[in-house]
Amino acid sequence: MDRPGPPLPSPQPSPSGRGGSRRRRGLYGPPPRLTRTSPLVGRLVWHIGDWGRASEHIGGRWEVVAGPLARQRLDAGDQLVVLAADPELMAAVLTSGLAHADALRAWRENGHLALEPLDFKWSLETASARQVSGETLTRLLDSHLPRLESELIDVRARLDLEPDAEIELHDGRFIAPEHPANRAALRDDPRLPSVLLPVDPQAFFQPLSGWPAARAVAQLEGCDLERLRALDGVERYYRLGAGAAGALTRLHTGLFDAEPTQVDAPALIAAYARPVRQGTVNAMLLDLERRLAARKLLEERLAQVPRAAYPFGRLRTDLAKEGTPRQVLDSRGALGRAYGEVTRELASAIREAGYSMTTSGLSPETALDRLAADQARWAAIGGELARRVADRLRRRGGEAQAGGPADA
Repeated sequence: MDRPGPPLPSPQPSPSGRGGSRRRRGLYGPPPRLTRTSPLVGRLVWHIGDWGRASEHIGGRWEVVAGPLARQRLDAGDQLVVLAADPELMAAVLTSGLAHADALRAWRENGHLALEPLDFKWSLETASARQVSGETLTRLLDSHLPRLESELIDVRARLDLEPDAEIELHDGRFIAPEHPANRAALRDDPRLPSVLLPVDPQAFFQPLSGWPAARAVAQLEGCDLERLRALDGVERYYRLGAGAAGALTRLHTGLFDAEPTQVDAPALIAAYARPVRQGTVNAMLLDLERRLAARKLLEERLAQVPRAAYPFGRLRTDLAKEGTPRQVLDSRGALGRAYGEVTRELASAIREAGYSMTTSGLSPETALDRLAADQARWAAIGGELARRVADRLRRRGGEAQAGGPADA
């Protein structure tokens, strides 16, 4: 994917005041307003990319790529434990609920096992030194997760250390791509512990969902995306393309459809070039933004139908009538889970009814009006769903009192 670089430098002692950082510019606050002439850069590009989960795709890809890049630069004999490379280890760490880095660098130091947390961060704009501090790693180690302790025993063996060799913790660093925005973040906060690694933008972005749409967006501006070599330039088109693809998928999916509709996003994007006009990309994005806003209003109306027909207070009343145990009725958390279950099933029934209406020729707006007006029907279904939940809770309570499996 990339040429080998210089070894990963040894960690340096953190300056006083570690963990704190100045608020960096760039990705904070609302995005600038999109117009036909607004520059498609910075926070606005990230906002558009979020229509298609671009940040999630990029972050996931970086977590896969950063480990091998970092491993190429380790000192001879150093070990790198990437948590996500071991599903069992990753699951154990996630289940703990504790903050954690993405990887641990390990080496021998004075007969001890030295550990340095490394966090794979695509953008340093959102990084805080606390995420890779020794204190954060200490809390994770103090939880004594069996799978993590077993992994560290194996690491000690590979480093020719005793199985019980003491651990010496170091504050860690972020592993981020060599990117103009990350250079700017480090100028704004030079104390942020980081290592920037070069990345081939074509090899990085081409495997991602949304790449064909990104290529289509670039063509609207007369750019051959596959010949572009600047990481920030390729990322810009990827975010715009992924965002446009996400918006088009959402807009072409029926309001009551259970699954998203597959669309030919590149073809739909290319259609915006006919007839060719100035500011084609901005005009396309403005059109998508307007249509998404209208779609969001319909989705919000649909989401309110089950809650209006069967409010939270009625659930508690219905559960009490059915003899639900007092500990459940007095627990807002338990009631919240029960209400979530009831409203999910009720929303599914409402969505199926709306789907039948639209397939018979009604518009989504008219179908929504009819669904909202039929509150008695949805309230009755909600009550029946609540009775099923109450019956299950009673049975669980009886099994617990009899010494049976309370979670059966």
